This record gives sequence, C-alpha cells and structure tokens, in this order.
Amino acid sequence: MRSSRRCRRGTAVERLRRPPITAISEAGETRTPFAVTHIGGLVANLVRHHELLRHLMIRNLRAQYKQSVLGYAWIFFNPIAQLGIMSFIFTTAVHTRSQGSTAFPLFLFIGLLPWIFFSNAVSAATESIANGSNLNTAVYFPRELVVLAAVLVRMVDLLAGALILAVLMVATSQPLGWTAAWLPFLLMLHVLFIVGLALPVAALNLFFRDVRYLVSTALHLWFFMTPIFYSVSSIPSKYSFIYDLNPNARLIQAYRWALLTGVGPPVTSVIWAGGLAVLSLLVGYYLFKKLEPYFADYI
Repeated sequence: MRSSRRCRRGTAVERLRRPPITAISEAGETRTPFAVTHIGGLVANLVRHHELLRHLMIRNLRAQYKQSVLGYAWIFFNPIAQLGIMSFIFTTAVHTRSQGSTAFPLFLFIGLLPWIFFSNAVSAATESIANGSNLNTAVYFPRELVVLAAVLVRMVDLLAGALILAVLMVATSQPLGWTAAWLPFLLMLHVLFIVGLALPVAALNLFFRDVRYLVSTALHLWFFMTPIFYSVSSIPSKYSFIYDLNPNARLIQAYRWALLTGVGPPVTSVIWAGGLAVLSLLVGYYLFKKLEPYFADYI
C-alpha cells in the first residue's frame, strides 16, 4: 500500500515537472499567481503588501520567544555569550590579544555581529515556507513575503547587538568617526545578499527537506571561511580569491574599516560586494518565483 501511495504521489523531481497550479483572476482568466520573476515584481509586492509584511514580522518576533522565561532578554544574551566565549578562547588559549591598536574583543564583535545576523536570518528563512503551511494555504499572497519577514525580523537582534557594540566601543575608548556613515549602505547590501540567498533555499527546502541540513553544514563551514576572528591580511595570497568571492568577507572587512580606521572602506571592494549582492537577489528571486507555483503540491 505504501509503495502504491508513493507511486501516485511521484517523486519530488517528477512533481516539479508537472504544470504549475494556476488561479482564477477576478476577470475570469486563468493565470499563475504572482508570476512576475524580475526584481520589479518584488518591489511592487513589497509596496502593495507592506502591511502584511509588518504583520508577519511581528508574528515571527512574538513566536520566537513565546513561552520563554527570559523572553526578549535572549536578544542580548546570545551575542554577549558568544562574544565572551570566543574572546576567552582566542585571548587565552590561542593568545590573540589584539589586531594592531584595536582590542581583540572589539575587533571580534564587529565581525561576529553581522555574522550572527546573517546566520540566523538564513537559518530562519530556510524553514519559513515549510513551517508556514497553515498561513500559505489560508491566505492568497506572494510567498516571498514569508521569507522576507523571516530575514527582516532578525534586524531586531542586530539592533540589540549594535547597543552592545556601542558599549564595547566606549569601554575600549574607540572613537566613532564620520566613516560610520557607511554602515547603513553596507547593511543594505548585506540584506540584499541574504534575501537573494534565502529565497531559493527556502523554496528548495519545501521540496527536499535535506536542504535544511545542508544549509546548517554550509553555515558552519562558511563561518571559518569568513574573517570573523582573524583578518584577511593573515591569509596567504594564493587563497585570497576565496575571500574575494565571499560577500560576507568583503562586507565584514568594510564594517571594520568604517568603525575602526577612520577611513572609508575601499570603494572597489564595496562595489564588488554590492554586485554580488544584487546578482544574488536577481537570481534568487527569479528561481523562487519559478518554483512558487508548485508550492501547493507540498504544503
């Protein structure tokens, strides 16, 4: 009986080959819902459904710490715990005390904070479509909003971490120069890259549930391939191409330039990171919208 049931349902690959599910518009014509695959469709959906996006973000934030004893205090506890543990390891066991004139805990946290945002956002977004089956079947809306909400709600954690960073900069007597004005632009590029990566991953995780484990493993490896507790200058030149292709590496280095040196980050590096981020968003959104019509078969 089980084998016959599997035969009727077909494999994931076979079902993806089927024609997509369509919807009947108000005019009575058959069409694929929200099928625009270029970036203009994403902007239009954001403008048209911004209230729904805000509702989804609030919903995710409340669910994240629901029935937790410490509640929203975890927003501060997690980055502080990671900073404390990694600072202890690298200043005691590895004896990495500073990077030039910068205290190592500050150097570490400027790299660790955007990584925490990236890692948590990608992990949450990967599960967002698969875990939102009730919402996806009950309401007719562009499904990329579910992924966007999972990413953007992590901005709350990032803002809490920014407060910790401000305290750390005061404690280490690190001045804040005009180059901090780069931060909003760099953060925007980081969000574009994260969304572009998260969209197709979230869609594929609905079809193939192994994707969540692949993403978890990839994030662990990516952590060590990103200059969080070390600088790019310590990497042999023959391996520098790996970091040139890593938007996280370029953006974290740019954050450090903006906050620590008093000199703006190299423009060529920022342009390269921005190009990778935009390319990620264009390709990711296109793939997501191509897969979206098949979601109903798996939800």
